[in-house]
Amino acid sequence: MKLKSKVALITGAGSGLGREIALTFAREGCAIGVNDIRPETADAVVAELRALGAEASPLPCDVADSRAVHKMFAKHMGDFQSLDILVNNAGIAHMEEHVRKNAEAMLQEVITTGRTTRSAEATKLMEDGHWRRTLAIHLDGTFYCTREALKIMEFNGWGNIINMGSLASQTGIMGVPDYSAAKAGIVGFTKSVAREVIGRGIRVNAIAPGYIDTPLLVEVSDLMKQMIAAQTPMGRLGTAAEVAATALFLASDDSSFFVGQVLAPNGGLYM
Repeated sequence: MKLKSKVALITGAGSGLGREIALTFAREGCAIGVNDIRPETADAVVAELRALGAEASPLPCDVADSRAVHKMFAKHMGDFQSLDILVNNAGIAHMEEHVRKNAEAMLQEVITTGRTTRSAEATKLMEDGHWRRTLAIHLDGTFYCTREALKIMEFNGWGNIINMGSLASQTGIMGVPDYSAAKAGIVGFTKSVAREVIGRGIRVNAIAPGYIDTPLLVEVSDLMKQMIAAQTPMGRLGTAAEVAATALFLASDDSSFFVGQVLAPNGGLYM
C-alpha cells in the first residue's frame, strides 16, 4: 500500500474528482478527512470509505470562509492527530444558459472556420458576485487550506500538498473567464509555495486535468462534449479514475523528486 498509515484531508470530496481521489487513497491505506460544503455528501463518502475499511471523518465546511477552514483543520487534528497530505480540490464551474449556448456556437465556428464572429458574452455580462464567488472557492480556498496545513506540516518537518488546477489554467476556456483566472492563480500559487517550503520537507505540486467526465460537466451539452472529444487527440473525455491515479502518484513516494510541477492528464488537448 502506497499510503499506509498516512492521513489526508481532501476538499470537495463529496463528489466527482474529490470522491474518486478519496476512494483511491483509501484503497492504498490512507485515513481521510472528507470535506464538502454539503454535510450529507461528506457523510455519504465517509460511509463509502469506512466500507473499504478506511478510517474517515466528515468535515463539512465552505473553504471560502477562512474562519470555517480554521475550525475544520482543528476538527481534523482532533479526529486524526496527524496530517500528511492535503488535496485542494474544492471548486465550482457554472456557466449561464445563454452564455453556454453562445460558447457552444463560438466553439463550433472556431472548429469549422478557424474563427468566430460572436461576442464574448461571458466576460461582458458576468456579475461581480459570480466572479468573486468563483475566485473565493478556488483561489481563496486553496490559500486558506494551505495556510492551515503548513502550520501542521512545518511543525512535523514533512508534508505533501496537491492543488487542483485545470486545462483552463494553461489555455483559458471560452465562456468561463472566472474559472480560468482562478485556476491560473492556483498554478502560480503552487509554484510560489513549492519554492518556499521544500526546504522544510514539504512538497507542493498541482494537477491540471483536461475535460473529465464528472458532475462539473453536467451543464455541458452532449454536442459540446462530442466537439471537445473530437478536438482531443485521444478522442475522448478523461475519467475521474485517471485524475485520481495522478493524485496518488503525487501523494506517494513515487513522486519524491517532483516539486512545483503541474501534471496534466488531458488526452493531448494541450501539449
